[in-house]
Amino acid sequence: MRQPTPANDGLHAGRDAYVAGRDQHFYGVDGPPFAVEPYRRASAPELAELIELRAQPSKLLNARRQVIPFTGRVLELDEIRTWRDGPARHGVWLIHAAGGQGKTRLANQAAEEAADAGWAVTVARHRTENPGFGQPMAVADEQPLLMVVDYAERWPQHDLHTLLHRHSGRAGQLRMLLLSRSIDWWAPFDAECDDLGISARSPRELPALAGPEADRRVLFDAACRRFAEVYRLTERRTLEPAGRLTDHLYGLTLGLHMAALAAVDAQANSQEPPQRSADLSRYLLDRERRYWSRLYGEDATTTTARIVFIAGLCGPQRPADARDMLVRTGLPEAAQLSAQRLLDRHARCYPPADADSALEPLYPDRLTEDFIALTLTGGALGGHTDPWSTELITTTTVDEQRITRHHPGPLFKRDGAHRPPRHVGRALTFLAAAATRWDHVAERLRNLLNADPALAVDAGSTALLAVTPHLEADLARAITFHLPARSIDLDPASAVLTERLVALTTAGAAANEQAELHVILSCRLSNAGRHTEAVVAARKATDLYRRMAELHPDTYLPHLAGSLNNLGVFVSDLGRYEEALGLTREAATIYGQLTETDPAAHARNFAASLNNLGTRLADLGRREEALTPTQQAVNIQRYLAKTNPTIPQLPDLAGTLDNLGTRLAALGHPEEALAATQEAVTYFRQLVEIDPPAHLPSLALSLSNLGNLLAALGRREDALSHTQEAVHIRRQLAETNPAAYLPDLAGSLTNLGIRLYELKRCEEALTPTQEAMHIRRQLAETNPAAHLPDLARSLTNLGVFLWQVGRYEEALTPMKEATTALRRLAETNPAAYLPDLAISLSNLGLGLARGGPRQKAVVAAQEALMLSQQLAQTNQAAHLPGLAQTLWAHARVCLMTSQNLRTALTHIDDAIGIYQRLATRLPASFDHSLWSACHTRADVLDALGRHDEASELRRNLTSSGEV
Repeated sequence: MRQPTPANDGLHAGRDAYVAGRDQHFYGVDGPPFAVEPYRRASAPELAELIELRAQPSKLLNARRQVIPFTGRVLELDEIRTWRDGPARHGVWLIHAAGGQGKTRLANQAAEEAADAGWAVTVARHRTENPGFGQPMAVADEQPLLMVVDYAERWPQHDLHTLLHRHSGRAGQLRMLLLSRSIDWWAPFDAECDDLGISARSPRELPALAGPEADRRVLFDAACRRFAEVYRLTERRTLEPAGRLTDHLYGLTLGLHMAALAAVDAQANSQEPPQRSADLSRYLLDRERRYWSRLYGEDATTTTARIVFIAGLCGPQRPADARDMLVRTGLPEAAQLSAQRLLDRHARCYPPADADSALEPLYPDRLTEDFIALTLTGGALGGHTDPWSTELITTTTVDEQRITRHHPGPLFKRDGAHRPPRHVGRALTFLAAAATRWDHVAERLRNLLNADPALAVDAGSTALLAVTPHLEADLARAITFHLPARSIDLDPASAVLTERLVALTTAGAAANEQAELHVILSCRLSNAGRHTEAVVAARKATDLYRRMAELHPDTYLPHLAGSLNNLGVFVSDLGRYEEALGLTREAATIYGQLTETDPAAHARNFAASLNNLGTRLADLGRREEALTPTQQAVNIQRYLAKTNPTIPQLPDLAGTLDNLGTRLAALGHPEEALAATQEAVTYFRQLVEIDPPAHLPSLALSLSNLGNLLAALGRREDALSHTQEAVHIRRQLAETNPAAYLPDLAGSLTNLGIRLYELKRCEEALTPTQEAMHIRRQLAETNPAAHLPDLARSLTNLGVFLWQVGRYEEALTPMKEATTALRRLAETNPAAYLPDLAISLSNLGLGLARGGPRQKAVVAAQEALMLSQQLAQTNQAAHLPGLAQTLWAHARVCLMTSQNLRTALTHIDDAIGIYQRLATRLPASFDHSLWSACHTRADVLDALGRHDEASELRRNLTSSGEV
């Protein structure tokens, strides 16, 4: 008896049926951005070296020098060792605390211990912190690697995710230790770790090294003794810190070290020590200024302070950029020295970390922040204020009405092309950090942003998050006007900014203003992937508009309809499809009534609501019903595009065309679907050229759908290239904002696995399918209603691909899990999930026939066939291919179990008859299935003893080729 070949086993990979419907809402030149360099073990500083530095207090406080020997942190170090030596191949851990808490010193100690234990140790540095990178470190792939990433909160999300991706494929162990002041940025990175299968430990807040007052006293006294050695004090008297040890500053390791240094320095120089902890920075910076005076003379002190101020705000620069920056400020002219001479002077005080770098800032960061604050006018006097430096941030003019107006200073002025300076992100971040302790800095920051609100947006997500707590309502509103509708990098920060605006505004605002703000907030929360919160905000807006529409329908019914539409979208994102349908239907009804009375004002929104209504119906498996509103939406949008060319209709039309393709494909009309989807892709490519962040997600969706359609029409190589492009785009999107884009990435990865399977590259198909399954399992754990259907489809496909490569026992596990999940889903929504359940049962029958109880295999195949027959009776065009598939699979199960062979012959003949009709219309899609089914018929004939007929059929198949 001829045995069937694995390539023709009748298994069906459930494609991600044209992904999901689209909703419409209302409303490399500089080289790599980071470098990974060897960790430089800090040798214990010689006492003679430290004695030379005592005139410059900042260098004695720099954590890299470790003037005060590392002490304590026994529990934290033990936790790091346990994490480092744990069983996980790759792991990530974030340790966060306020600046000066001792994060860097702890990481240095952990790095030295790891190096002693045989680990390679590296430090990842971003260009924004230092543009002059050293030599990258080559680490053998098998060697365990500890990577330290300091100031992680200042890294752009995309670059941090890229760093993770570049090291996620290491064969050896990887431990990435991140240090940060805040954790606002952590959630997307955590999700990215899940996506890559990397173990991310819960963030650890580093507690104060000194807790009770007695502990702080011990640490303060130890630091005093060490500094006394540096200052060669022979008289060892008990020193007191400025203020009280219970002061907030002394919860920081750096705060205790600053207090000890000030106390010892005052004794050594017979100076009056500072009396308050708030005066410590001023005292130490006074000592810094004396050093400048001794080095260059008193007349040059002001110039030196100005360079230090510029370096603190702007950070390290390439030498040419640093010279240009000084020239823009006018400092060389004011000092009557060349820009290079000024840089050389600064480097003598603050040598750069790398040869290709200039303008090294003052360390530690707290001293820089306080130096900025003391330099700016408007705060307490103390000999540091400098109006010239202040005007580097903002200048003022008084107009004819005697109104004072603020303008960006030289460090923040845009260039001739209206581009902001490169350092604007760091500068705003440091101003915001200083503003947390100095009210006049917060006022100066607000003056700057009032003069140019777009700076906060142009500075990037990190800076926008930093300045947001300091904004008042009017300024927050002004900045929101400059936010793009969508931005991969800015979406999370945009949501936080809008939350701030709502919190500042809604308490005393009118109902209509509250509603409008909650509409905006709901959209931004959704864009950031915060779907549950988006529903809360959208429901608040809907409730407000409903009450107002009852009193003033002419004014507020359009707003109510828009809010209902958005709420339907966001509820659908949570998998609550029935509720979403009711909301969307109400919105479409209202817009339909409004359009009848005023088409010009409401037709566009009516079309969008019809589009969403089609998507909601499709979500519930009501495919025939879904087609009508989608087609209506396309017709309206085409008419609007012709009659109102000044209104940007293209994004709406492109999105609805893509959905129309989805509807047509689901109903068995692939040629018509292909035309609609190709038109959508063409439009989205044009839109991406204009505004990539806004339209890349939509292009990826359309490409994914186009790949599915081309595959359905037998154009498998073309389908693969479009699917690969969709995966590439969505992986980039998910790296930046996993919460928003991981589900989409999983969909495209699923489709990529199917494309490879269709090309008989089954081993390759496993990799993207397993990645998609892993992502969807994580998502389903947090929101099963929204993501369990997709997980079931991924499990179905994984079972198919494992079976096809001969891993039969492994294949049964995902097959069974998929069937169980889909059975549950079909109980609550049979229209949506019975087709998937039929596929899953058919595959399970074949799997059990090969590696499980054979009677169960027959039962599963019979149930699959029964479901497919019922579906074909309701919509033959849509479900006829599925019926042929289950007929074929049932015949194969009978053949493999040697049961019901006459029934098997009947079923394979029925399958061949269906495939003949389908292949007549779509040969590229169904010729191969017809050929394979005919081979199965030959196998059944052999099993029935009708060998001559079987041999004749095989000869005919061989002579005619595959088709």
